[in-house]
Amino acid sequence: MTENSDLYVEQAPGNLLTAEAWNLMQRKIHDDIRATSQAAADGVTHVASADDASHLNGKDLDDLTAEVTRRVLDQIRGRTGYQQVFRILKSGEVSELQHDLGSAPIVDVYKLEYFEVVCREDDETRPAFATFYLCHSDERRVRVTDENGTRRSIDIQPKDFPEVGIPFADMLTRYDVPYTDTTSLDDLEVEFWKAFFREPNDQFGDDQYCHSPWFERCCKDQQSVRQLKEKGDWNDLVFHVRPRKSVNFEVTGPQGEQRFPRPANVFVQHLDNNRTGIWFEGDTAPHDPGAETAARGYIGENEFDHELKVMVLLKV
Repeated sequence: MTENSDLYVEQAPGNLLTAEAWNLMQRKIHDDIRATSQAAADGVTHVASADDASHLNGKDLDDLTAEVTRRVLDQIRGRTGYQQVFRILKSGEVSELQHDLGSAPIVDVYKLEYFEVVCREDDETRPAFATFYLCHSDERRVRVTDENGTRRSIDIQPKDFPEVGIPFADMLTRYDVPYTDTTSLDDLEVEFWKAFFREPNDQFGDDQYCHSPWFERCCKDQQSVRQLKEKGDWNDLVFHVRPRKSVNFEVTGPQGEQRFPRPANVFVQHLDNNRTGIWFEGDTAPHDPGAETAARGYIGENEFDHELKVMVLLKV
Protein backbone atom coordinates (compact mmCIF):
# COMPACT_ATOMS: atom_id res chain seq x y z
CA MET A 1 0.00 0.00 0.00
CA THR A 2 1.03 3.62 0.36
CA GLU A 3 4.55 4.12 1.68
CA ASN A 4 3.84 7.41 3.45
CA SER A 5 2.39 7.82 6.92
CA ASP A 6 -0.92 9.35 5.81
CA LEU A 7 -3.95 7.70 7.41
CA TYR A 8 -6.91 6.60 5.32
CA VAL A 9 -9.33 7.81 8.01
CA GLU A 10 -7.85 9.40 11.12
CA GLN A 11 -9.33 8.13 14.37
CA ALA A 12 -8.46 9.01 17.96
CA PRO A 13 -8.16 6.30 20.65
CA GLY A 14 -11.63 5.33 21.87
CA ASN A 15 -13.46 6.75 18.85
CA LEU A 16 -16.24 4.67 17.32
CA LEU A 17 -15.67 3.51 13.75
CA THR A 18 -18.81 4.83 12.07
CA ALA A 19 -20.37 3.37 8.94
CA GLU A 20 -19.41 6.53 7.05
CA ALA A 21 -15.76 6.27 8.14
CA TRP A 22 -15.68 2.52 7.36
CA ASN A 23 -17.10 3.06 3.85
CA LEU A 24 -14.65 5.89 3.18
CA MET A 25 -11.75 3.74 4.35
CA GLN A 26 -12.84 0.87 2.07
CA ARG A 27 -12.95 3.19 -0.94
CA LYS A 28 -9.52 4.64 -0.20
CA ILE A 29 -8.02 1.17 0.34
CA HIS A 30 -9.51 -0.06 -2.94
CA ASP A 31 -8.16 2.95 -4.86
CA ASP A 32 -4.72 2.59 -3.29
CA ILE A 33 -4.57 -1.14 -4.06
CA ARG A 34 -5.70 -0.56 -7.63
CA ALA A 35 -2.99 2.05 -8.16
CA THR A 36 -0.34 -0.26 -6.65
CA SER A 37 -1.56 -3.22 -8.72
CA GLN A 38 -1.48 -1.14 -11.90
CA ALA A 39 2.09 -0.09 -11.17
CA ALA A 40 3.06 -3.75 -10.59
CA ALA A 41 1.38 -4.83 -13.84
CA ASP A 42 3.08 -1.99 -15.74
CA GLY A 43 6.40 -3.17 -14.39
CA VAL A 44 6.09 -6.66 -15.88
CA THR A 45 8.67 -6.89 -18.68
CA HIS A 46 8.40 -10.61 -19.49
CA VAL A 47 5.32 -12.78 -19.76
CA ALA A 48 4.76 -16.35 -20.84
CA SER A 49 2.57 -15.36 -23.77
CA ALA A 50 1.23 -12.25 -25.43
CA ASP A 51 -2.26 -13.07 -24.14
CA ASP A 52 -0.98 -12.54 -20.58
CA ALA A 53 0.49 -9.13 -21.29
CA SER A 54 -2.23 -7.34 -19.29
CA HIS A 55 -2.15 -9.83 -16.39
CA LEU A 56 -0.09 -10.39 -13.27
CA ASN A 57 0.15 -13.99 -12.05
CA GLY A 58 -2.78 -14.87 -14.31
CA LYS A 59 -5.08 -12.15 -12.91
CA ASP A 60 -6.16 -8.96 -14.63
CA LEU A 61 -6.19 -5.66 -12.75
CA ASP A 62 -9.81 -5.89 -11.59
CA ASP A 63 -9.41 -9.46 -10.30
CA LEU A 64 -6.15 -8.62 -8.53
CA THR A 65 -7.59 -5.48 -6.94
CA ALA A 66 -10.72 -7.29 -5.73
CA GLU A 67 -8.77 -10.19 -4.22
CA VAL A 68 -6.22 -8.02 -2.41
CA THR A 69 -8.95 -5.65 -1.14
CA ARG A 70 -10.91 -8.58 0.34
CA ARG A 71 -7.83 -9.86 2.12
CA VAL A 72 -6.88 -6.43 3.50
CA LEU A 73 -10.39 -5.73 4.78
CA ASP A 74 -10.60 -9.13 6.48
CA GLN A 75 -7.31 -8.42 8.26
CA ILE A 76 -8.61 -5.01 9.34
CA ARG A 77 -11.76 -6.60 10.77
CA GLY A 78 -9.60 -8.96 12.83
CA ARG A 79 -7.34 -6.18 14.11
CA THR A 80 -10.27 -3.97 15.09
CA GLY A 81 -11.64 -6.65 17.39
CA TYR A 82 -14.42 -8.14 15.26
CA GLN A 83 -15.03 -11.88 15.31
CA GLN A 84 -17.72 -14.13 13.85
CA VAL A 85 -18.09 -17.54 15.48
CA PHE A 86 -20.43 -20.48 14.73
CA ARG A 87 -21.26 -22.64 17.75
CA ILE A 88 -23.52 -25.51 18.83
CA LEU A 89 -25.09 -24.82 22.22
CA LYS A 90 -26.41 -27.72 24.28
CA SER A 91 -29.06 -27.12 26.90
CA GLY A 92 -27.51 -26.27 30.27
CA GLU A 93 -23.87 -26.48 29.03
CA VAL A 94 -21.64 -23.41 28.86
CA SER A 95 -19.80 -22.94 25.56
CA GLU A 96 -16.53 -21.10 26.22
CA LEU A 97 -15.31 -18.67 23.55
CA GLN A 98 -11.58 -17.94 23.68
CA HIS A 99 -11.57 -14.66 21.74
CA ASP A 100 -8.31 -13.11 23.08
CA LEU A 101 -9.60 -9.60 22.45
CA GLY A 102 -8.11 -8.23 25.66
CA SER A 103 -11.38 -6.60 26.72
CA ALA A 104 -14.96 -7.71 27.29
CA PRO A 105 -16.57 -7.50 23.82
CA ILE A 106 -20.09 -6.52 22.81
CA VAL A 107 -21.83 -9.84 22.04
CA ASP A 108 -24.69 -10.41 19.61
CA VAL A 109 -26.26 -13.83 19.02
CA TYR A 110 -28.23 -15.10 16.01
CA LYS A 111 -30.03 -18.41 15.74
CA LEU A 112 -28.93 -20.49 12.75
CA GLU A 113 -32.12 -21.55 11.03
CA TYR A 114 -32.45 -24.96 9.38
CA PHE A 115 -33.39 -24.52 5.73
CA GLU A 116 -34.43 -27.11 3.18
CA VAL A 117 -31.97 -27.92 0.39
CA VAL A 118 -31.16 -30.62 -2.14
CA CYS A 119 -27.95 -32.50 -1.34
CA ARG A 120 -25.99 -34.60 -3.82
CA GLU A 121 -23.54 -37.03 -2.20
CA ASP A 122 -22.35 -40.57 -2.93
CA ASP A 123 -24.38 -40.71 -6.16
CA GLU A 124 -27.55 -39.94 -4.22
CA THR A 125 -29.74 -36.86 -4.53
CA ARG A 126 -31.92 -36.22 -1.51
CA PRO A 127 -33.84 -33.46 0.28
CA ALA A 128 -32.30 -32.32 3.54
CA PHE A 129 -32.37 -29.60 6.19
CA ALA A 130 -28.97 -27.94 6.34
CA THR A 131 -27.20 -25.27 8.35
CA PHE A 132 -24.53 -24.58 5.69
CA TYR A 133 -24.82 -25.19 1.95
CA LEU A 134 -22.74 -24.72 -1.21
CA CYS A 135 -24.39 -24.32 -4.59
CA HIS A 136 -24.41 -22.41 -7.88
CA SER A 137 -26.46 -19.21 -7.96
CA ASP A 138 -28.51 -20.60 -10.87
CA GLU A 139 -29.85 -23.34 -8.57
CA ARG A 140 -32.68 -21.21 -7.25
CA ARG A 141 -35.16 -24.10 -7.34
CA VAL A 142 -34.12 -27.76 -7.55
CA ARG A 143 -36.30 -30.80 -8.32
CA VAL A 144 -35.89 -33.89 -6.15
CA THR A 145 -37.65 -37.16 -5.36
CA ASP A 146 -38.28 -37.55 -1.63
CA GLU A 147 -38.36 -40.75 0.42
CA ASN A 148 -42.04 -41.22 -0.41
CA GLY A 149 -41.29 -41.25 -4.13
CA THR A 150 -42.91 -37.86 -4.61
CA ARG A 151 -41.28 -35.55 -7.14
CA ARG A 152 -41.24 -31.95 -5.91
CA SER A 153 -39.31 -28.68 -6.10
CA ILE A 154 -37.32 -27.09 -3.29
CA ASP A 155 -36.64 -23.36 -3.29
CA ILE A 156 -32.97 -22.73 -2.49
CA GLN A 157 -33.57 -18.99 -2.66
CA PRO A 158 -36.41 -18.08 -0.28
CA LYS A 159 -39.62 -16.92 -1.92
CA ASP A 160 -40.71 -13.29 -1.56
CA PHE A 161 -37.44 -12.40 0.13
CA PRO A 162 -34.27 -10.53 -0.90
CA GLU A 163 -31.47 -12.59 -2.49
CA VAL A 164 -29.33 -14.42 0.08
CA GLY A 165 -25.91 -16.05 -0.13
CA ILE A 166 -22.23 -15.19 0.32
CA PRO A 167 -19.78 -15.55 -2.61
CA PHE A 168 -17.70 -18.68 -2.07
CA ALA A 169 -14.57 -16.71 -3.03
CA ASP A 170 -15.24 -14.34 -0.11
CA MET A 171 -15.52 -17.28 2.30
CA LEU A 172 -12.19 -18.66 1.03
CA THR A 173 -10.60 -15.29 1.75
CA ARG A 174 -12.22 -15.00 5.18
CA TYR A 175 -10.93 -18.42 6.26
CA ASP A 176 -7.56 -18.01 4.56
CA VAL A 177 -7.89 -21.07 2.30
CA PRO A 178 -4.97 -21.11 -0.18
CA TYR A 179 -5.53 -22.08 -3.82
CA THR A 180 -4.21 -21.50 -7.31
CA ASP A 181 -5.81 -21.52 -10.75
CA THR A 182 -4.96 -25.23 -11.06
CA THR A 183 -6.68 -26.23 -7.79
CA SER A 184 -9.72 -28.44 -8.41
CA LEU A 185 -13.08 -27.45 -6.92
CA ASP A 186 -13.21 -30.84 -5.19
CA ASP A 187 -9.93 -30.24 -3.33
CA LEU A 188 -10.88 -26.63 -2.62
CA GLU A 189 -14.16 -27.62 -0.99
CA VAL A 190 -12.42 -30.18 1.24
CA GLU A 191 -9.89 -27.59 2.41
CA PHE A 192 -12.61 -25.01 2.95
CA TRP A 193 -14.65 -27.21 5.29
CA LYS A 194 -11.47 -28.06 7.23
CA ALA A 195 -10.70 -24.38 7.71
CA PHE A 196 -14.31 -23.42 8.45
CA PHE A 197 -14.73 -25.96 11.25
CA ARG A 198 -11.50 -25.12 13.06
CA GLU A 199 -11.50 -23.28 16.39
CA PRO A 200 -13.12 -21.03 17.41
CA ASN A 201 -15.96 -22.54 15.31
CA ASP A 202 -17.47 -25.84 16.43
CA GLN A 203 -17.40 -28.95 14.26
CA PHE A 204 -20.94 -29.39 12.94
CA GLY A 205 -22.32 -32.83 12.11
CA ASP A 206 -21.85 -34.02 8.54
CA ASP A 207 -25.65 -34.10 8.13
CA GLN A 208 -25.69 -30.32 8.64
CA TYR A 209 -23.70 -29.24 5.60
CA CYS A 210 -23.55 -30.43 2.01
CA HIS A 211 -23.39 -29.27 -1.60
CA SER A 212 -25.79 -29.13 -4.51
CA PRO A 213 -26.12 -31.36 -7.62
CA TRP A 214 -24.26 -28.73 -9.68
CA PHE A 215 -21.38 -28.73 -7.21
CA GLU A 216 -21.23 -32.52 -7.27
CA ARG A 217 -21.00 -32.66 -11.07
CA CYS A 218 -18.30 -30.02 -11.10
CA CYS A 219 -16.30 -31.80 -8.40
CA LYS A 220 -16.53 -35.14 -10.18
CA ASP A 221 -15.31 -33.53 -13.39
CA GLN A 222 -12.30 -32.22 -11.42
CA GLN A 223 -12.83 -28.74 -12.83
CA SER A 224 -10.13 -26.29 -11.83
CA VAL A 225 -10.46 -22.72 -10.59
CA ARG A 226 -9.17 -21.54 -13.98
CA GLN A 227 -11.83 -23.53 -15.84
CA LEU A 228 -14.57 -22.14 -13.59
CA LYS A 229 -13.36 -18.59 -14.21
CA GLU A 230 -13.15 -19.14 -17.97
CA LYS A 231 -16.73 -20.48 -18.03
CA GLY A 232 -17.97 -17.59 -15.89
CA ASP A 233 -19.02 -19.84 -13.01
CA TRP A 234 -16.44 -18.83 -10.38
CA ASN A 235 -18.33 -15.74 -9.18
CA ASP A 236 -21.60 -17.70 -9.14
CA LEU A 237 -20.52 -20.16 -6.43
CA VAL A 238 -22.49 -19.33 -3.28
CA PHE A 239 -22.30 -20.22 0.42
CA HIS A 240 -25.65 -20.29 2.24
CA VAL A 241 -26.28 -19.83 5.95
CA ARG A 242 -29.39 -18.41 7.67
CA PRO A 243 -28.51 -16.45 10.84
CA ARG A 244 -31.68 -14.83 12.09
CA LYS A 245 -32.75 -12.79 15.08
CA SER A 246 -36.04 -11.23 16.11
CA VAL A 247 -35.70 -8.01 18.10
CA ASN A 248 -38.90 -8.58 20.09
CA PHE A 249 -39.81 -9.36 23.66
CA GLU A 250 -41.84 -12.40 24.61
CA VAL A 251 -45.50 -11.77 23.80
CA THR A 252 -48.75 -13.67 23.47
CA GLY A 253 -50.13 -14.01 19.94
CA PRO A 254 -53.75 -13.59 18.83
CA GLN A 255 -54.45 -17.31 19.29
CA GLY A 256 -52.91 -17.37 22.77
CA GLU A 257 -49.60 -18.78 21.56
CA GLN A 258 -46.31 -17.55 22.99
CA ARG A 259 -43.89 -15.82 20.64
CA PHE A 260 -40.25 -15.73 21.59
CA PRO A 261 -37.33 -13.66 20.37
CA ARG A 262 -34.72 -15.56 18.33
CA PRO A 263 -32.80 -17.16 19.85
CA ALA A 264 -34.71 -17.75 23.08
CA ASN A 265 -33.27 -18.21 26.58
CA VAL A 266 -29.67 -17.45 25.62
CA PHE A 267 -27.27 -16.14 28.27
CA VAL A 268 -23.86 -14.51 27.91
CA GLN A 269 -21.27 -13.98 30.64
CA HIS A 270 -17.77 -12.56 30.30
CA LEU A 271 -15.37 -14.89 32.13
CA ASP A 272 -12.38 -12.55 31.84
CA ASN A 273 -10.98 -10.13 29.27
CA ASN A 274 -10.18 -12.94 26.81
CA ARG A 275 -12.99 -15.46 27.36
CA THR A 276 -16.77 -15.30 27.13
CA GLY A 277 -19.29 -17.98 28.09
CA ILE A 278 -22.57 -18.51 26.23
CA TRP A 279 -25.36 -21.00 26.90
CA PHE A 280 -29.11 -21.54 26.77
CA GLU A 281 -31.48 -23.13 29.27
CA GLY A 282 -34.59 -25.21 28.75
CA ASP A 283 -35.91 -26.41 25.42
CA THR A 284 -35.35 -24.68 22.12
CA ALA A 285 -38.50 -22.59 21.79
CA PRO A 286 -40.21 -23.11 18.40
CA HIS A 287 -40.42 -19.79 16.59
CA ASP A 288 -42.52 -20.99 13.68
CA PRO A 289 -43.98 -24.42 14.62
CA GLY A 290 -45.48 -24.98 11.18
CA ALA A 291 -42.25 -24.34 9.27
CA GLU A 292 -40.04 -26.13 11.81
CA THR A 293 -42.04 -29.35 12.13
CA ALA A 294 -40.36 -30.96 9.11
CA ALA A 295 -36.90 -29.82 10.23
CA ARG A 296 -37.52 -31.25 13.70
CA GLY A 297 -38.40 -34.63 12.21
CA TYR A 298 -35.31 -34.61 9.98
CA ILE A 299 -32.86 -33.51 12.68
CA GLY A 300 -34.36 -35.66 15.42
CA GLU A 301 -36.64 -34.51 18.22
CA ASN A 302 -34.13 -34.83 21.05
CA GLU A 303 -31.36 -33.01 19.24
CA PHE A 304 -33.68 -30.33 17.89
CA ASP A 305 -35.22 -29.59 21.30
CA HIS A 306 -32.00 -29.56 23.33
CA GLU A 307 -29.53 -28.03 20.92
CA LEU A 308 -29.23 -24.52 19.53
CA LYS A 309 -26.93 -23.63 16.65
CA VAL A 310 -25.89 -19.98 16.69
CA MET A 311 -23.75 -17.35 15.05
CA VAL A 312 -22.00 -15.18 17.64
CA LEU A 313 -20.64 -11.74 16.77
CA LEU A 314 -18.06 -10.20 19.10
CA LYS A 315 -16.87 -6.61 18.81
CA VAL A 316 -14.60 -4.56 21.08
